[in-house]
Amino acid sequence: MLKHIVTVIALIILITSTVGASIGSSIEKENFYNEDSGMSGFSKIYVDGFGVNSNGFKLILRTYERHAETNFKPFLADIEYILIKQGQVVYSKRVEQIPLSVGSEGNIILDHQGTVALEEGKNYTGMAKVYLYRDGSPEYYLTTSSNFTARNDAEITEVYGDGIGASATIKSISMVPLNAKIIFTLKQGGRVVETREIAATSIMSNDKEKTVNILWTNNLGEGTYIVSVSLHGKDLTASYDKIFTVDKRTSAKTAETANQSGKPGDSYNTPGFTLIIPVIAISALVLIYKRRN
Repeated sequence: MLKHIVTVIALIILITSTVGASIGSSIEKENFYNEDSGMSGFSKIYVDGFGVNSNGFKLILRTYERHAETNFKPFLADIEYILIKQGQVVYSKRVEQIPLSVGSEGNIILDHQGTVALEEGKNYTGMAKVYLYRDGSPEYYLTTSSNFTARNDAEITEVYGDGIGASATIKSISMVPLNAKIIFTLKQGGRVVETREIAATSIMSNDKEKTVNILWTNNLGEGTYIVSVSLHGKDLTASYDKIFTVDKRTSAKTAETANQSGKPGDSYNTPGFTLIIPVIAISALVLIYKRRN
């Protein structure tokens, strides 16, 4: 009886191990991209995240197997970025031979910015096609996509203020041409002294930063001020505050500059001009003396 029980148990173990090996072989085969690479280094990637908006594309790739804790060998890939509006391809760019190294984390984050102007409020589909290299040639692997609505997006990177005026530097972070207004608010002691409004320059994220300047209606007197700059557009709001001080010397110099407006009849105590007058007088006396002799 005991002998029969041992035999049955042995048969169960044998069947279990055979089924396990079969399942394991199936999983391994699914994981292979280069089937001839061998267990120690095959190539495969997973898309852990994909996003696209008016600012550009972001693609997150993973080069390891989570449940097996297996890193895939380094390899190359091509990524083709595509933008579609109403069924029409409006942008396409293929970035070739991107090295996909396993790294310390096994994650690769790829950013890409298009070079086509987007229409505010329009719906777009962004796609990323992945091609893996096999035997030196890229082969199609997978496609991931996402939808978005084009929006304005920009930020104020710097603000400057003094007794004469103020300036703000604007950087666009969207491929939608900037359509916004800039509001300068001058404050002192919690009181609004003046408000100025100006249209922002129409720029996109592939343009350089732009600086706009305004002048206060009157030159400022001595004191501490705050200039608050706000950027307003559809679905866009950004702000930046800057404190500055106007001292007595600066205030007096500003007032003197304002009085010297350069009108006809104005006289300036210019050192160079004062020096020229006696030189001319001496030259005239020399000429008169020579003629008399």
